[in-house]
Amino acid sequence: MKNTSSCILSALGGALAGAAIAMLFTPQTGKELRGKIREAVDDGMSKVRKNFKSCDCGDAIENTVDDIIK
Repeated sequence: MKNTSSCILSALGGALAGAAIAMLFTPQTGKELRGKIREAVDDGMSKVRKNFKSCDCGDAIENTVDDIIK
């Protein structure tokens, strides 16, 4: 179970990092870029929260996230 949650968190982190890097290489102003990054992160977090609530392994994932943040 711990290995699965680590894989999920790694995949999500990689996807967010990849999206942010892709946005950094597009020609736009800093203000537009920050707005798009903010929207992408908010959308991603909404999806994660939605899936987290419907997942029966939510406690394990929450504990893993808490460990990473600390």
